[in-house]
Amino acid sequence: MIFSYSWLKELSGTKRSPEKLAELLLTHAFEVESVEKYQHGLENVVVGKVLAVAQHPNADRLRIAKVNVGKKEVREIVCGAPNLAVGQRVAVALPGAKLPGGITIKESELRGVVSQGMICSAKELGLGTDHEGILVLETSAPVGKDFASFAGIDDTLLDVKILPDRSSDALSYRGLAREIAALEGYEAAFLKTPLPVRRLKKGNKVPKITLKTKRAERYLALLLPKLNQVTTPIQVQGRLILSGLRPINVLVDLTNYLMLETGQPIHAFDADTIPKGGIVVREARLKERLILLDDTTLELSSDDIVIADTKKPLALAGVMGGKHSGIGNATKRVVFEIAHFQSESIRRTAKRHRLLTDAAYRFERGLDLGRVDEVAPLLLHYAEAWGIGGDMAMREVGGKLPKPKTIVLELETVASLLGVKVPLFEVVQYCSWLGLSVKKLPNRQALSITVPLRRPDLKHPEDIIEEIGRMRGYATIDPIPLTIPTTPNIQDPVKRFERETKERLAAMGFDEVMTYSFYSEKSLGMSAVSVADHLSLANPMNPDQAYLRASLFPNLFWSALYNAKHFDQFALFEYGSVFSQGKTEPNEEKHIGVLVFERETQSIEVAFLAFKAKLESLFHMSRLEPIWESVATNAPAHFHPTRVAHLSLMGESLGFVGAVHPQYTERLGKKAVLLYAEIPVRTWQALGSSEKIFKGISRFPIALRDISLVGPKDVSFARLKQVIEEAGAPLLLKSELFDVYTTGEEKSFALHLGFGSPERTLSSSEMDEKFDSIVREAGEHLNMKLKL
Repeated sequence: MIFSYSWLKELSGTKRSPEKLAELLLTHAFEVESVEKYQHGLENVVVGKVLAVAQHPNADRLRIAKVNVGKKEVREIVCGAPNLAVGQRVAVALPGAKLPGGITIKESELRGVVSQGMICSAKELGLGTDHEGILVLETSAPVGKDFASFAGIDDTLLDVKILPDRSSDALSYRGLAREIAALEGYEAAFLKTPLPVRRLKKGNKVPKITLKTKRAERYLALLLPKLNQVTTPIQVQGRLILSGLRPINVLVDLTNYLMLETGQPIHAFDADTIPKGGIVVREARLKERLILLDDTTLELSSDDIVIADTKKPLALAGVMGGKHSGIGNATKRVVFEIAHFQSESIRRTAKRHRLLTDAAYRFERGLDLGRVDEVAPLLLHYAEAWGIGGDMAMREVGGKLPKPKTIVLELETVASLLGVKVPLFEVVQYCSWLGLSVKKLPNRQALSITVPLRRPDLKHPEDIIEEIGRMRGYATIDPIPLTIPTTPNIQDPVKRFERETKERLAAMGFDEVMTYSFYSEKSLGMSAVSVADHLSLANPMNPDQAYLRASLFPNLFWSALYNAKHFDQFALFEYGSVFSQGKTEPNEEKHIGVLVFERETQSIEVAFLAFKAKLESLFHMSRLEPIWESVATNAPAHFHPTRVAHLSLMGESLGFVGAVHPQYTERLGKKAVLLYAEIPVRTWQALGSSEKIFKGISRFPIALRDISLVGPKDVSFARLKQVIEEAGAPLLLKSELFDVYTTGEEKSFALHLGFGSPERTLSSSEMDEKFDSIVREAGEHLNMKLKL
């Protein structure tokens, strides 16, 4: 909230500078986001007195005024305002002044007469919208005084962040002034000079009030029997502007001024628009309509509270008034509403209708029931002081105040939580400055503290202790290092695997996506699971999220479809959950989905090999070398029927890798290539190992031999390599493929084999034995033979 420094200073009694005051609040109470001088743009504008007025000799609508602008200096100013009169105090812009509207004042000749300045209207000064005539000041305005100082806008603004838990008491000038006085250790100035005690009389002419909803706990109506059409005091207008509100008319300005000062929203009704049945506070009827002050027509909900007569709504309670009952130029009598509404209800109404008004902002944060008793006399005082009218009568419904909360505070607990002993007298002093009633309990080092209704945030002893701590200042508490036994960090292997996998994929150029764990019935066909085997949601957010996903592919495909509109190539991955129906309960397990898109490629084989190389690098992280089976059976339907491989290791499936089916890729372009792989994390982790084992460099040489094996065309190198390494162990240290040749129904592989031992140099017979074992095992398992 934006606060005027001079207004805070007047109410609190502080003598600190704006900067020092901001430092005090920041250290002990609230965050101060800025301290800035208000840029009013009214330099070289002074208060003047009209000494004489004469008709312009060359213009019927212009007059010449002689104006005293201070220090016995009289200027001749040409003015066209119809309300100009002798004896008036006015705002005079002297030559050189630059007004808020961008007008630069200079001496100029108007129809043959030199004008030595300009007598300003409220609009020209940025103080309102009235430009029908000049702004007439009160007769007590000192001639020659700087106008900005006289209007109270030569001021500094403090932007203070009031958190929701303190909005009830601190979201107002009086509330923050009370806080400032407490921090400085005295009673606020406005509390030292209270208003004269005046009892508001009850009157039969005040409209009858009927409460028909429990969400309105208190309602007070004040009737002003005769409205005097006066202008809002210029200092009040200045304070409204400084606080971010626009002066409108004296009644609106009065309600806004009181809201800023006390935090209590007030609404004014034209009393003559309220019929004899009086005011009814009720819940709106379904599809009932209300035209607001800003001409917006609302269709109300039964959850809204309305201020109504016996037939129709007059205002949206706690949010905004209605146009029918609003104040106008013809208003003669006024009813002021000072009420208390349930905060949750006002918040729902404001959000539902998107009406973020100042009144709703305060009501939804919660106000105390006792605030009405403070505001009503103040309203009467200002109405009389500003000349609006007096002799008000009241009628009230509700108003039974809850019993103030009492908290027992043990001094031992204060020392325990703050880490420092605070003397009893000091605790009592802080509580007294905060307006809390304190009573010492007999035979105990404890206090009974009564909390006023304006502080609903104080509910427990810990809340009081926090207040003591901040009042005393946390800087006065010596920090004590924590003594905590150190224990080695135990890493979660599942989380570590996830983090490392994501980092590796990101390093290889993949971008992570995070999609919903649900999809629609339309996406079911993209997975390899039937509709019956999918888990459906009992209460989905919308039809597109009716099923828990059984595969990562559908949502990744929709992501690819979207990104393909903006990029010609990209690589995506998702590390997410898939769901299936178990024997007794649903199963959830993690999968990794990896997808690569290229809009145009010269060879799908080249693109696939590059994709395969990245996946092998990913598997190498866990010391895995899976078998790539080019003849994949039971592959999911979203893969191309002939361009898909099955990954396996030690008899366990590691998923499928391949090109996506043309029925999906055709939406991405005729030459587009979309490659996809989905791997179950649980299997990957079970087969892999993150343990790094380092071996020393062997002191004995490695003997190389070449081998060429020929066999059926469908034998994959991965399968052959597995057989060779198992047959050659432990003496076969490495194998390297250097030639593949396919002819007819046969395929031959040529490899370099490296034999060795870390303990000795191998003999020829040992190497021959292992070589023969490799040939024999290849023949038995793969039907391959040695090519001579």
